[in-house]
Amino acid sequence: MARGNRMKKADWSEGTNIKKQAGVSDMTMLSKITNEAINENLKMRFANADIYVNLGIYTMPVLKSYENKNRMELPPHVYAIAEGAFRNMIAYKESQCVIISGESGAGKTEAAKKIMEYIASVSGGDSMSIKEIKDMVLATNPLLESFGCAKTLRNNNSSRHGKYLEIQFNSGGEPVGAIITNYLLEKNRVVGQIKNERNFHIFYQFTKAASQAYRDRFGISGPESYLYTSDAGCLDVPNIDDKKEYADTLQAMNVIGITLAEQDEIHCMLATILWLGNVQFSEGDDGNSVVIDKGITDFIAYLLQVGPETVSKLMVSRTMETSRGGRRGSIYEVPLNVAQARSARDGLAKAIYDRLFDWIVVRVNQAMQARAESSYIIGVLDIYGFEIFDHNSFEQLCINYVNEKLQQIFIELTLKAEQEEYVREQIKWKPIDYFNNKIVCDLIEAKRPPGVFAAMNDACATAHADPKAADQSLGQRLNACTHSKHFMQYDGKFIIKHYAGDVTYETTGMTDKNKDQLLRDHLELCKSSGNSFLKGLFPEPLDQDSKKRPPTASDRIKQSANELVTKLMQSQPSYIRTIKPNENKSPSEFDDKRVLHQVKYLGLCENIRIRRAGYAYRQTFE
Repeated sequence: MARGNRMKKADWSEGTNIKKQAGVSDMTMLSKITNEAINENLKMRFANADIYVNLGIYTMPVLKSYENKNRMELPPHVYAIAEGAFRNMIAYKESQCVIISGESGAGKTEAAKKIMEYIASVSGGDSMSIKEIKDMVLATNPLLESFGCAKTLRNNNSSRHGKYLEIQFNSGGEPVGAIITNYLLEKNRVVGQIKNERNFHIFYQFTKAASQAYRDRFGISGPESYLYTSDAGCLDVPNIDDKKEYADTLQAMNVIGITLAEQDEIHCMLATILWLGNVQFSEGDDGNSVVIDKGITDFIAYLLQVGPETVSKLMVSRTMETSRGGRRGSIYEVPLNVAQARSARDGLAKAIYDRLFDWIVVRVNQAMQARAESSYIIGVLDIYGFEIFDHNSFEQLCINYVNEKLQQIFIELTLKAEQEEYVREQIKWKPIDYFNNKIVCDLIEAKRPPGVFAAMNDACATAHADPKAADQSLGQRLNACTHSKHFMQYDGKFIIKHYAGDVTYETTGMTDKNKDQLLRDHLELCKSSGNSFLKGLFPEPLDQDSKKRPPTASDRIKQSANELVTKLMQSQPSYIRTIKPNENKSPSEFDDKRVLHQVKYLGLCENIRIRRAGYAYRQTFE
């Protein structure tokens, strides 16, 4: 259970994991199994600091006490899950995965880091190459947190992307490599955040702690100097030291083997994005946009290594192409109004950051490439938690869809398959009811009848030139979803009844976010650069097949989610269900109603009943 936003010290004595327990640590031992009884037990344990984000239970002596122990020998712990996965991989010669789920701010990222730390500590091998892999695996945490996490209203270190880390082992249980798969970076955060949230951590680290050489070369000053880092009104976060974490980020780059020249290029891209946000427009006499300060666009041209006029022109106009019967027609320039110019400027900034993040993941994977043949993997999934805000858009829909898919795996493997096995084995069994959320997954991802994603794609295809018309078209096409009792629509909004609660989504801007296409002008700009690093971020050819519709953002997240499910189903799963005690990031507040809601939708009661009534441990006769 998460307690506040940063780990707090508990009253564990150094060198021991013995502590007087409150409530019941193994909830299959509760005398009464109801949602209310589970909630009360969690409350007692919370009051006694028997929770899993206390620093005192993550010392090296505590870690060592779980090594080679059966899960029943010691109190439940993140280390016990990691130990079980590691030993099962060796004993049964099967790949394992740890699926960590819960709401945003409930402690998923911290739990994932502890899993990795444990496995790095207890896995064998003293050779330099194995030590190098272990160090790199741990270094991915500060690096990807800097570029992929941000302060939100609910979580000071919120993952704004999904990450599946697969640690590869040889037959002797020694780590020989690792690979990271990245999911849906929230790139819209680069260009705007809601009040009192922040951009990605790296921008505040860079602007507060950059070397003098970088400040001179890239024109860097404090975060208050840039629209993309200051507009939401939050420059500092309690308990986050941006200067120290910047040092950790650079150290992680060094451990992974990112060269100083590559680090220079990364910082050049970050500076370009910051300066793009400072390009401001006014309306000319003809109603078209005009750049207010040409000095800024000239500096961006210097950073991008392109001609100043190229950047100035790109900011206020767009190249359009007519076509007839599939043939290319006339090419002409269309001036942009102020709103269109801002949108195009933001589009370039988002594209550069998105490609940069992908480059970092690829570069990390190259560094961690298996040093020897791998036999098994242990996968650790740390992915954005379920989100319900006052205003929910495309990003929340995608995040909540992925969480529905993960909930479906949990249901399939623990509630559905378990009971079906007892029926097959002809074991006397009283069925335990549960809600199967497959119906909600189908509502979002189905092609026929069209689900929400299909409706979005159709709206993009039929009204591609006008985002407002596309949003109106989406509203009409969503009528096809009203057959589902888990869907409602009204006044430019729609509600999906998710397993974790009802969420109201606003259709305004959804189709544009879903379309997510790189403008040809932006591609031409980056490919014409004298900077080979920037060119490498945009490897696609200029003349792509225009007849074929490029995949939309929802196409990509749907494909990624289904590939993730396939991967997870190929491994033996362990689960960590994180619970958030309150919405105020408080280390001492326990919101009964809030926790009870999570206990219910996570299906803890049904799962505990099945574990208690069923056969939680089983092996083949052999």
